[in-house]
Amino acid sequence: MKITFSKILASILLLLSYSVQAQVVIGEHVDAELVAEMTGVTPGQSTWVALRLDHMENWHTYWKNPGDAGRATEINWTLPTGVSAGEIVWPTPKRIVLPADLIDFGYEDEIFLQVLLSIPASYQGESLDISGNVQWLECEDICIPGGAVVALSLPVLEESQITQNAQWIVDFATTRASIPTSDVSFDATYSIAEGRLNILVQATEAVFENASEIRFIPSEHRVFDYISPQDITSQLSSLQLSQGHHPRLSEAPEEITGLLLVTDDNGRLTSYEIAATPDGISTADLGLLAASADTTTSSSSSQMSLLLVFGFALLGGMILNLMPCVFPILSLKVLSLASSSNSTLREKRLHGLAYAAGVISAFLILASVLLVLQAGGSLIGWGFHLQSPWFVSVLIFLFFVMGLSMSGVVEFGTSIMGVGTELQDKEGYSGSFFTGILASVVASPCTAPFMGAALGFAFTQSAIVALAVFFALGLGMALPFLLISFNPTLSSLLPHPGKWMLTFKQVLAFPLYATVVWLLWVLGNQTGTDGMALVVASCVLLAFAAWLYQRRHGIQSSFWRYTNALVILFCLVITLGVIRSPMLETQAIAQVVSEDANYEVYSNARLAELRESGQPVFVNMTASWCITCLVNEKVALGSEAFISALEENNVTYLKGDWTNNDPEITAVLRRYETSGVPLYLMFPADPSQPAEVLPQILTTNIVLGALERI
Repeated sequence: MKITFSKILASILLLLSYSVQAQVVIGEHVDAELVAEMTGVTPGQSTWVALRLDHMENWHTYWKNPGDAGRATEINWTLPTGVSAGEIVWPTPKRIVLPADLIDFGYEDEIFLQVLLSIPASYQGESLDISGNVQWLECEDICIPGGAVVALSLPVLEESQITQNAQWIVDFATTRASIPTSDVSFDATYSIAEGRLNILVQATEAVFENASEIRFIPSEHRVFDYISPQDITSQLSSLQLSQGHHPRLSEAPEEITGLLLVTDDNGRLTSYEIAATPDGISTADLGLLAASADTTTSSSSSQMSLLLVFGFALLGGMILNLMPCVFPILSLKVLSLASSSNSTLREKRLHGLAYAAGVISAFLILASVLLVLQAGGSLIGWGFHLQSPWFVSVLIFLFFVMGLSMSGVVEFGTSIMGVGTELQDKEGYSGSFFTGILASVVASPCTAPFMGAALGFAFTQSAIVALAVFFALGLGMALPFLLISFNPTLSSLLPHPGKWMLTFKQVLAFPLYATVVWLLWVLGNQTGTDGMALVVASCVLLAFAAWLYQRRHGIQSSFWRYTNALVILFCLVITLGVIRSPMLETQAIAQVVSEDANYEVYSNARLAELRESGQPVFVNMTASWCITCLVNEKVALGSEAFISALEENNVTYLKGDWTNNDPEITAVLRRYETSGVPLYLMFPADPSQPAEVLPQILTTNIVLGALERI
């Protein structure tokens, strides 16, 4: 009796210790916890643990295939040596219908994502201490990246001492019941015909006999067009399914896997996992797939060949030189060309090639970073770097210092600004390369005609094709300056260097100061007035440092020269430290809409509400750093004719702000296969009809025509 009491007491103490060390991480919308099925572990055995996610009402996270938008939940484990964790065993997800024709697959309420842990026989610890860094995307009307570090400590016990954890025994059992069953075998094949994937399923049992509803959820992304209706016919043990394939499906998959969700007459849901292999896929079918993968999202669904895309990118890059956001930097290049008019043809060509190399390199680097982040699950698009307040701050400092140099406050030399009279040396070529990089970075938030279609295509293709499109875009932007550099007739038209260049150089400083003002406004929209004021104060420090730098040659005393250098260094260090300040973190600044505004703030819920009520809707996805967006809003969307047409046609105007990264807006951009803002959608009154996608460069006639067609 004494021994029995000791065992009971020891078990109670172990359970108490366990309950303390497995704590819930309370989140804003999703709580996370790591739980175990058993009360302990034994070396040489396996045990089940689960990530418990408890969602606030109406919020959801995602399945392994998140659907049109989203991110699957991921766990990065920290485990003792020799211990291994299996893959997540995913419960059957829900099909979540969102506005803007988006379909997601995920979970609501409370779920348990089970993982099998394997403990080696050589494990010698007294307890098993594990932790996991969990990342997810939590969504309701908006989407917010979420995460938690969860931990669990389990005692190492003899197998006879281990029992089921009473707190979670029901939840583990319920979760297992929702996992796709493997009790029935299936033979499945698929074929392609007239833009649709057709799946034929044969089961070993009559699983469809009492089915009141059957739905298929694919495991892989970009195979099916989720919004396309599923045509399903079934008999006792056989089923035929037909659904439109994804617009970017370019080759037949080796197999199509997914879940068949079968609901019987009593409302009981059972899911089955199937894998369909190709059957009779002809060369003609593959040709149709490749052709459909080259279509755009326009209503005409016209084919877009790779050569045509490159042409669009080349032409869009050339037109990009005329966009207002690029003017301050191109003014430096114009001055550089004028300065080199007396140079040899070889030197001019080398400068042109250096500038083109800078432009193309910047586009390729930005595109590569974006592709890597998207492959990692990040919901971002073109212009993503200007959604970062620290990057905007760096641009503000750079343009401000360049303006000081151009206006004559301080001279840094040609190696920094890329302008001057000694462009034939190595530093001059570096200056041309630097000017090309800077022009590309500043041009990225602008969208030129033809550019939107090319970028939308690029981000749906392989990395090699996408980078080739961006190469063409950079080449197009650099092409006018290459032509001037390589053509003696064109270069001879440039004015000769003279005293006029000093005045012209100083005049060009003011567009740079104007750019600083614009970027400060963008920063204020991202961080609030505190962040903007901090950067303005840092600009004052930079101006003081520049003034000291300019006076350094007039200081005779060694003590004061060193003091001058130390003060300059101090100002620079403080300025660099500002970039890491918490005041420059993105703030969730609510959009304030004045009473006399003609628009509402965009949300998926509001769009769904309006569409269900039969209300036509005009959607404008914009950003403060997008000059093209601001010009469109001033020229077309701010006109009296547009405002009157909204009222006359009873159209609701929704405006989404992508100045800061917003996964909800990014999801809409992905759905309509565009890489970034602007995006303009005209939804008709009939909820069953799709939206019309308007051009990225608007005129009053274009938007009025769209309003008349609803």
